[in-house]
Amino acid sequence: MDARLKELISLGASVSAHCFPCFDYHLEIARKLGIGEEEIQESVRAGLRVMDGAGQKMWARIHEIFPGISIKRTEIRSNKQYLKSNRPAPMVRY
Repeated sequence: MDARLKELISLGASVSAHCFPCFDYHLEIARKLGIGEEEIQESVRAGLRVMDGAGQKMWARIHEIFPGISIKRTEIRSNKQYLKSNRPAPMVRY
């Protein structure tokens, strides 16, 4: 596997893992390797599809265990709110 492919896979994986430092690092390396924006964006889209699928499966599992559970939009803090509070953001973002 060549370096370009490794970085594209790593970039998509960092998206699906919600790892901001990993994403920033692999994006920088991908650009240094001369990988085009279209290829980078396709890798990001692949990571988003994996993330979305995993999130939907998790919600289905939660609803099996806790039927009727819900969360209000006001209960979810934005990334900016977490950055201001110096607390780590939750892994799942809506």
